[in-house]
Amino acid sequence: MKYTIVVILTLTMIICKKTDTSDLFVADVSNPVIKLNGIWKVNLTPPEGFWKSVNLNDNWKDIQVPGECMMQGFLIKHDKPFAYKRMINIPDDYKNKTIFLQFDGVYSYARVWLNGNYICDHSGGFTRWSCDISSFVTPGESAMLTVEVTDKADEISYASGYAKHQIGGILRDVKLLALPDNYPEDITIKTDFDENFQNASLIISGKTKKIVDNSKLTLELFDKSNEEIGLENNSLILNDKHFVIKNQIISPLKWDAEHPNLYKLKISYSENDKLVWEKVHKIGFREITLKGNKLLVNGNEVKLRGANRHDIHPLLGRISTPEYELKDVKLAKEANINFIRTSHYPPTDNFLCLCDEHGIYVEDETAVCFVGSHRTKEYRPGASENKPDFTDRYLAQLKEMVSNHKNHPSVLIWSIGNENHFGTNFKKSYKWVKRYDETRPVIFSYPGYVPDRIQAFDILSMHYPGISGSMNQIGKITDSFGYNKIPVIFDEWAHVACYNNFTVIEDPNIRDFWGTSLDSMWQKTFEADGGLGGAIWCMIDETFMLPDSLPGFNEWWGIIDENVIPAEYSGNTVGCGEWGIIDTWRRKKPEFWNTKKAYSPIKLSKTQFEHFSNKKPVLVPIYNRFNHTNIDELTIQMEYKGEKTILKSPHIEPHSKGELVIALKEWDFSEPILLEFFKSGNELIDKYSIKQETETIAEKNSKLTKSIYFEETATTFSVICENETKIIFDKNTGLMKMIQTPTGNIAISGPAINLRTKGKPIIYSYHQINNYANNWQLEQFDFEQSSNSVNINIHGNYNDLPSVVFNLRVFSNGEIMLKYNIDNVPQEYVREIGVKFDFEDIFDSISWDRNPYWSYYPANHLSAKTGIAAIYSDDPKTYRNAPSKEWNQDNKSFYYCGTANETQNNQITNIARSTKENILTYSLMINNQPIISVIGEGNISCRIAKTDNTIQHYANNEIDYIDLSWGNFQRNIKLNMNYSNELVYKINTHSNILYK
Repeated sequence: MKYTIVVILTLTMIICKKTDTSDLFVADVSNPVIKLNGIWKVNLTPPEGFWKSVNLNDNWKDIQVPGECMMQGFLIKHDKPFAYKRMINIPDDYKNKTIFLQFDGVYSYARVWLNGNYICDHSGGFTRWSCDISSFVTPGESAMLTVEVTDKADEISYASGYAKHQIGGILRDVKLLALPDNYPEDITIKTDFDENFQNASLIISGKTKKIVDNSKLTLELFDKSNEEIGLENNSLILNDKHFVIKNQIISPLKWDAEHPNLYKLKISYSENDKLVWEKVHKIGFREITLKGNKLLVNGNEVKLRGANRHDIHPLLGRISTPEYELKDVKLAKEANINFIRTSHYPPTDNFLCLCDEHGIYVEDETAVCFVGSHRTKEYRPGASENKPDFTDRYLAQLKEMVSNHKNHPSVLIWSIGNENHFGTNFKKSYKWVKRYDETRPVIFSYPGYVPDRIQAFDILSMHYPGISGSMNQIGKITDSFGYNKIPVIFDEWAHVACYNNFTVIEDPNIRDFWGTSLDSMWQKTFEADGGLGGAIWCMIDETFMLPDSLPGFNEWWGIIDENVIPAEYSGNTVGCGEWGIIDTWRRKKPEFWNTKKAYSPIKLSKTQFEHFSNKKPVLVPIYNRFNHTNIDELTIQMEYKGEKTILKSPHIEPHSKGELVIALKEWDFSEPILLEFFKSGNELIDKYSIKQETETIAEKNSKLTKSIYFEETATTFSVICENETKIIFDKNTGLMKMIQTPTGNIAISGPAINLRTKGKPIIYSYHQINNYANNWQLEQFDFEQSSNSVNINIHGNYNDLPSVVFNLRVFSNGEIMLKYNIDNVPQEYVREIGVKFDFEDIFDSISWDRNPYWSYYPANHLSAKTGIAAIYSDDPKTYRNAPSKEWNQDNKSFYYCGTANETQNNQITNIARSTKENILTYSLMINNQPIISVIGEGNISCRIAKTDNTIQHYANNEIDYIDLSWGNFQRNIKLNMNYSNELVYKINTHSNILYK
């Protein structure tokens, strides 16, 4: 099956750029496209005959267009109409033109009047539509525009249900257009390559409303340098309403996501040698082919590294501005994403223009979601898949999406809906798309509901595979991320943590741990026969910060979906959760770097090298996971000891392996080499730190040579270390109670067992967490002194752990070797097991050194190899105000923790409370000095938490994120009935910090 690019122009597709109308010319009109965005008037309870009124009373309030009503404080309800008004000026030079109103998205049902005259209505909230107002306005005069809007509960997009509040309103641009009475419409531009993908046919077809004597169509084609390319057939006398012009283009630059080469095609229409209309299209020469179970672009097999994207603005809701759209496209490119699924409705035309320009493949999805599945009771009946009275809704907005977006080379796949039950309306939708556009494949989700005898999809869409990639979803079966009949795409996979509220709040490291899943899934899919790729759920957080004074919360909006949200919202921020790799302000979250690394087209399978010799070069194996780019197109920069060098880029074809040669005169064991791979000059693809393997040599420690002694009273037992540092135990509990130093005291309680497991499921990826270390009871406390240490044995029990033993060996330098043993460990999946200490809240920062998952992290990443992070932030985060700091420095989520006006400055930041896995050292600090440290060998994990004025410090031998779920990687640890392990702590006995 062969697909070629098609470009369509309808009367409603006028401009590509939001702020540039130079691509369109209409004779005798200075500005043929006028934006009507800005401040309108809205009335939630419009009076009878409101469409007739011109003089507006105080019940008509100012509102921003585009923008949701509720996000601006206007409380709307389902199925209750409300009205917008604004006066529009019709330019005098629109005389003798056909005048249109164009709406790019009104949710979800709209009716339009001008000067009290009814014009048209429309269903569907995310497609462009227009109405001819020529008969109702007079150029040179003003007219009152009225738009009635209803947020319908039975809307097939389920978009309000999805957002957990009514999103009704004018969500996208409104424009006034002037067009000639006759001009080329439905222009289709096809590029069809020869069998070698060398030369291409450029075929332009379309129609006019009528035949006009002496009318002519003229074509001009320009390359990216604005040099004109000669066309053999560059004009056509129009003797028929329908026309076709064909030209042969020699060796055009191809468009693909890695080389987004765009040409300008100028189409001019004239009558009697007078230019009447002219439109410039940006087109790409590219061709889609389905070949067995592979998808090819310009003859090359492609693999899609994707993410799902919603329109979302932090203050205006389910809308998308040009500024945020550009940010999203640039962030996607930075994260090595080459594919975006526009879940679960079509994007704006501007967004697709940006994807064309920057190079991103798009799955363009019509706004039909959860039909017959997953809907809450407020949005039923939702099973409209077989209802004839809904057919027009399905087909009308599908036609608007396809006809308005078909010109974009970025659009790779059409989707006829998300996670729906199949029925006649979807059958008709598929057939219509295939008749109208034979150039692209079509997806239906869920395909398992489609009877075998019916053709309704060309690519298999599957959601949420496990890390093995073998799954059975409603009878459709994949094997190791592959499928043998047609390509399979997992256009929802690697779900970012969001529903498991407790774990997400407690330990942001779950967001870094998630990266293991994506890395594994993508590596396997890249190798899978028939595995086309996947799309992360999701790219941007799905949280709406509604005004905190808005009434009706959890009554008719913000209603808890018990199938999704495990507990009531604690404030007016609603939605499905923080499931993005970026937040609504477009700040990068920990998942962003994991996405960039996992999706990297440059895969170094080896980053540690042994037996380096000055006589031999270092050969670094490279796997080229680009689809269309040879490694020799990249710039490779090496940095060693602060000196930067450009290396010779090897010739390695896409989807092939090779080696990078590094010649070094020397290579110190302690000095890593930083490799940076750039595309197009400054587009960073990836960074790797490579180093030499070294044999670990045990540190010689002075703990063996210094003397140590103890003292006791009736209630306490104290160990005295160097510099008169004293560790005091409470004989009644057997636990430490104080550390005394010459410069201050630290209140402490511990050791305590930290044993938590996966309990009963609540919903989706949210489980009860069982805590098995409650109510410590001391049974026995004894001690002895050896030549260089004091040894302490503590026996006791907890409610659910009948026998626990701690053995502490304390050395004079403040080092403590702590062993623990637990009998009758519950046979449940482990969340954490280790030891906890409680400290008074005197520390200001943490530091760490660890063995990381990736060889390189940005310095500010919460899982960097080394780092120092402040425990608290002095920059409070305020509700509905743009944050001035990075996500890592946040200390509160308004979604999970409530919508109080200001966070408390004494809450721990995301980066500080996040677990640091595989540690070598982890320290609690004051004024940059370590006070309490844990020493590991890359097998310990540490984190902190806070309750009241107490810092809990956890050092765990085993951890897992047992409620990450959704097919993501989990360790699924179950322990023996008897479990023993050990930890090493270090108290700084020589600190000069005055901390109390």
